[in-house]
Amino acid sequence: MHTFLSAGCLGAILLLAGCGDAPPQSGQMRAPVEDTAQALPPAIVAPMDVAEPGSAPSFEVGIATAASDRNHAKEKCAELPKAEREACEVAADAAFKSAQSGLEDLRGNQQ
Repeated sequence: MHTFLSAGCLGAILLLAGCGDAPPQSGQMRAPVEDTAQALPPAIVAPMDVAEPGSAPSFEVGIATAASDRNHAKEKCAELPKAEREACEVAADAAFKSAQSGLEDLRGNQQ
């Protein structure tokens, strides 16, 4: 039984190997491969209307940064004893509210 399985496996491997791309027979020429370099899209070019690095961030960037800072502060607060933790969380929330109110003038669609 074992030799039958190995012979069967060997036969399957030889059969699959025969399915590969064989070299052209004498007298046959392969079709030329098309030049795909012309079909490729152009390289990505950075937009020219980029904000100056020194300018204030947008409201979205500013509020996301403030929220991230608050989350990191609250993670650190969680490691403190309960008495210190509550004061730490209040301070983190106050810092976020302060940053949020400082960013209100950057918010769009104020009607």
